[in-house]
Amino acid sequence: MKTVLASDLNPIQTNAWLVGGVAPRPIAFASTVDREGRRNLAPFSFYNAFGSNPPMVAFGPNRRGRDGTVKHTYLNAEATGEFVIASVSYGMVQQMNVASAEYGDGVDEFLKSGFTPEPARFVKPALVAESPFQMECKLHQVMDLGGKPGSGIMLIGEVLCFHAKEEVLTDGLPDTRKLDLVGRAGGAFYARAHGDALFEIAKPVGQPIGWEAIPTLLKESHLLTANDLGRLANSAALPDLDAMERHPNDPAAPESLEEAIHLALRREDLDEAWRLVGLRLKA
Repeated sequence: MKTVLASDLNPIQTNAWLVGGVAPRPIAFASTVDREGRRNLAPFSFYNAFGSNPPMVAFGPNRRGRDGTVKHTYLNAEATGEFVIASVSYGMVQQMNVASAEYGDGVDEFLKSGFTPEPARFVKPALVAESPFQMECKLHQVMDLGGKPGSGIMLIGEVLCFHAKEEVLTDGLPDTRKLDLVGRAGGAFYARAHGDALFEIAKPVGQPIGWEAIPTLLKESHLLTANDLGRLANSAALPDLDAMERHPNDPAAPESLEEAIHLALRREDLDEAWRLVGLRLKA
């Protein structure tokens, strides 16, 4: 493993390591206005949610790495105490990229990128009509994380209200499968949370049996992956493996049984996977 000391890197190099390894990151499409009411719209991928009581989000319109200057989004949010965070769907990503350019003071990125501003309910910054999920926020705290070129500036905002398009809701809540959001990765790469990129993992119920309960024979397998074994380790209880019965079409070869275990786990058929584990231990 290669080890690099952060103290040996310049801000541009450090940023490349951060955005390459901390990925994919959700994108905060931040809508703000200045004191004169002029609109600004810009994406930031140092962003996440940090609590639900009260609901808090934070994003980083960080200082520019080349000279340490600050961005219009930061100046506007600090001046007015308000911002809107719009989530970015795949259908918006090319227009969002246009809005990410560094335009001059007072330039309206809504016009430049072709997005449609809509009035918010509680704040002056506009909503983005094309976004499937948005939050109106009031500025709670500003944290300057260094004051140098490339240093972070964290804007923490309290969410006043949520907006979501009806077509992305299931049982009244945002549905990840319908939102089709994109995330930022390193370089010019993005990730799309849609289709085969989405998968579910069962949350542990109580105290799972754990890795130590997995038979050593399975841990030494060349076919079963760490994810396969992790899924077995997440079982609520270890079944009676000695009681597992063979079916007429079950394979006999140890490697074929392990492949069958792998396929059963991919189908999320945990009972069948454990039955085959019992057969594998007897093979």
